[in-house]
Amino acid sequence: MGFKGVRVGGVAVLIDIDDEVSGRLSRTLPWRRARERPQAAPEPPPQRSAPPLHAEDGSLQRRVNNIDWYHTIDLGNGIITPGSFDHRPYVEHFGLPERLDGKRVLDVATFDGFWAFECEKRGAEVVAIDLDRYGDIDLAPRVRQRLSNEQLDKPLGCGFALAHEVLGSSVRRETLSVYDLSPARLGTFDFVFCSDLLLHLTCPMRALQSIRSVAAERAVIVDTFHALLPQNTLKYIGGAETSVWWHFSLGALEHMITDAGFANVELTRTFQMPYGRGKSLWQAVFNATP
Repeated sequence: MGFKGVRVGGVAVLIDIDDEVSGRLSRTLPWRRARERPQAAPEPPPQRSAPPLHAEDGSLQRRVNNIDWYHTIDLGNGIITPGSFDHRPYVEHFGLPERLDGKRVLDVATFDGFWAFECEKRGAEVVAIDLDRYGDIDLAPRVRQRLSNEQLDKPLGCGFALAHEVLGSSVRRETLSVYDLSPARLGTFDFVFCSDLLLHLTCPMRALQSIRSVAAERAVIVDTFHALLPQNTLKYIGGAETSVWWHFSLGALEHMITDAGFANVELTRTFQMPYGRGKSLWQAVFNATP
């Protein structure tokens, strides 16, 4: 079977009903690589929201266990969240500046907040955006129709809230879709970080344009690519069974970021990111400046 393609805005979009490309990807090398103290106040009334966090009595671990984690986050005291993805050994691959002191940083689609907290550790003032319920993500209509209201209303920020509390973080989380991101809403940022979002969106170009609108100095955009797809092509997945809409070639990602309005786009690294049991994804890291 071969690819059938159409050209949309200068980018070739491939539709291929054969999943052989996806199956062979993890065994294939990428075809391209890169480089006074106040007086004492009265005692406040007892808080009624969350119970105290005591790692030693197991209360924190129980709260951790009640959350479906995407990110693996070290909460201290030997407690690590059981995330689907453990980015900790690969942080250096993702292109974060070593120091972000005095910088205003945006983490797009923060989920459990791993990258927002990482930027905060490096000295930044961080704003993180994401959605609050599962039904707000880009779901195909037939997927949405077979989900119950309870499933669609499933909250998405529980992991972030718990990690934020335990870590004593000052990151500010805003409920906002990347599509609605704009200087009028949040201002502009010295550094914008976005990882593994584009493949989950029906309109990745619109998202990239929104990211460009708030990036004053620099953005790092990381996403999955498929090494066997030809230059400047996309494979349409459609989101019918999962929340993945696209497979990108490396060249397509680069051209899309450029077409979103960034003046300089540089591929800085490709690497494999493991997930699950014996699986891996090829990741591409792009440094983009206005």
